[in-house]
Amino acid sequence: MSAFALISDLHSNLEAVEAVFARIDALGVDYVACLGDVVGYGADPLPVAKLVMQRCKWTILGNHDWGLFHDLDDFNPLAREALMHTRNMLKPSLFRPRRRAVWEFLRGLPERMDDGQYQYYHGSPRDPVMEYVLKSDGFLEPEKLQQIFAMIDRPCFVGHTHWPGVHRADYRFTQATDEQNVFDLDGPCIVNVGSVGQPRDGDPRASFGVVRAGKVEIHRVPYDFRRAQAKILAAGLHPALAERLARGK
Repeated sequence: MSAFALISDLHSNLEAVEAVFARIDALGVDYVACLGDVVGYGADPLPVAKLVMQRCKWTILGNHDWGLFHDLDDFNPLAREALMHTRNMLKPSLFRPRRRAVWEFLRGLPERMDDGQYQYYHGSPRDPVMEYVLKSDGFLEPEKLQQIFAMIDRPCFVGHTHWPGVHRADYRFTQATDEQNVFDLDGPCIVNVGSVGQPRDGDPRASFGVVRAGKVEIHRVPYDFRRAQAKILAAGLHPALAERLARGK
């Protein structure tokens, strides 16, 4: 029976990405796909992007991937600073011609994917790159979810919030936990697979999803976040980007 893994929001965190791929290899899935935000925040955009190019069947565009090539006014100061660092690391030049393949890969990412059974976005069906589908939307912005659910007729997968869980057609959000990490894909729903490189649900372990037999299972993987923190600090990025990895916030 076929199975595939979905990763999202890697954010240039090589230690987390390598740990997740090691777990995926042990699970024996058929392929891996990426829901965007390959870069941003972390210190290792080049090796992370190369791994995604090598290992993922397809990748879609995240807002930080988009930010590499566009104006950064809508990004917060920490994100903007990290994206400027990423541009400097990845932009090809006469003296760095080998970076062109990664640069063009990220520039050419599609905004969405549809395999006939599921739909895939970084943000939301309404705005594939930028819009957050937040866990609080069901009670704070029900009209927003009503509009989004009117656009889907089957399960869809997203990232962007760094918070794994499932929105159902009643607009309720169920957070993925160690005790509840398997969800049925039965009709329209919005599944967030969480973040590999910068979790924000209070759990510092990397998060990803595996789809198999009409279900999705959210996996959590510990990794050497202290090494990732040291690299962020050594790169001259803001200490808050390092500190948050230990808290999963």
